[in-house]
Amino acid sequence: MKKILLLLFLMLISCNNDSKIDEDIMTIDEMIEFLFDVNLINTSRGFTNISKNNYFLIRDTMLFKKHEIDCLKFVKSNDFYSRNPRLYIKIYEGIDVKTSAIIDSINNIKE
Repeated sequence: MKKILLLLFLMLISCNNDSKIDEDIMTIDEMIEFLFDVNLINTSRGFTNISKNNYFLIRDTMLFKKHEIDCLKFVKSNDFYSRNPRLYIKIYEGIDVKTSAIIDSINNIKE
C-alpha cells in the first residue's frame, strides 16, 4: 500500500504544469513563431512550386538567426514544454490559429 501511495504521489508531482519559466526558455509566443516557421519550411520542401524557390537551401541555422536564438535555447525550451503538456498544447493551438489565418487570407484572395 505504501508503494502505491508513493507512486501516486510521484505521479502527481511529475504532472505539475505550473512550472516557472526560466529566462533561458523561449516564451510561448516565441515557440509559436519558431515552430510555425519550422513547420512551414518543412512542409514547403515537399512541393515543387512555380517560382522555383528551393526550400532545401533554407537551413535550420537560418531559422535560429531569424528568431535570434541558438540551438541550445530551443532544445531547453522544447524539453521544458514537453514536460508541461498543457503549455505545449497552447503552443500548437497558437500555430493552428496562425495557420488558419493564413489559409483564410489566401481563400479571400481567390474569391
